[in-house]
Amino acid sequence: MTTTRIREDGIVGNFGVPDGAGPFPGVLALGGSDGGTPDYFLNLFVPEGFACLALQYWGTNETQLTFSEIPLERIETGLRWLARRPEVIAVDGRVAMVGASRGAELALLVAATFPDLVGPVVAYTPSGVVWMGLDFTLPPGTTKSSWTLRGAPLPYVRFPEGVPPSHSERGLSMLPVCERGLDDLEAVKQATIGVERATGPILLVSGGDDKVWAAGRMSGMVVDRMAQHGRSGDVRHLHYPRAGHMLFPYMRPADVMVPAFPMDLGGTPEADAAAHAEAWKQVVGHLRQSTAP
Repeated sequence: MTTTRIREDGIVGNFGVPDGAGPFPGVLALGGSDGGTPDYFLNLFVPEGFACLALQYWGTNETQLTFSEIPLERIETGLRWLARRPEVIAVDGRVAMVGASRGAELALLVAATFPDLVGPVVAYTPSGVVWMGLDFTLPPGTTKSSWTLRGAPLPYVRFPEGVPPSHSERGLSMLPVCERGLDDLEAVKQATIGVERATGPILLVSGGDDKVWAAGRMSGMVVDRMAQHGRSGDVRHLHYPRAGHMLFPYMRPADVMVPAFPMDLGGTPEADAAAHAEAWKQVVGHLRQSTAP
């Protein structure tokens, strides 16, 4: 495996290519609210024969330090760069995407926004709606969207007032806040991601003991929306009742500048590992089959 640091044309990240003759199917990888460069995805996908761009889009001095009003064009630029690489197979100009948590929300949103650039998508513990940003520099009571398109903030679901997160010995859980936010039907209607506009098939992976947010419920929303638009055959949902939020081997990015605080991820190491072992072949098969020339 060869890994190259990329700092060009507005792109920050690491690009990994397998040993041997290419070209290889391309995957753009997005982390979540951890920030930094998601090298954990690069280390998973390159040994499976994929050329992977682990894209940095927030959480560093080279991008931005707040998770709010992040331009979708930042991801669009990465997709176009990856599709042009001689090491990459881009079927009809499209490459695959994988994201986790808020990065899975972003992957689904980008696939719906730039369907000519994105093929298959794998979304780990995703959201089917756009959520508010996380910007602790704002005055109390002020919120912003997580994402913008052509400079305009996208509609979003707010964290409701008066609903605190829960705490355990493992850390903070935003699950009750998320659940109540999803009960705001008007906000959800405005902020729902139009996943039916995505070109490629979608694979969702969630855990039933996710304490970070309601990934299983939100995956169901994605499945339902695809069905409503006649695309049931283009989405699958792998759900593991005893698993938590981290459904693949994970190491916090070394380059993230945002301080971490303990989160209750739910699940157990055994349940999470079992879920990964069962899901991984399907994840690889989903991407490999859909990116064949």
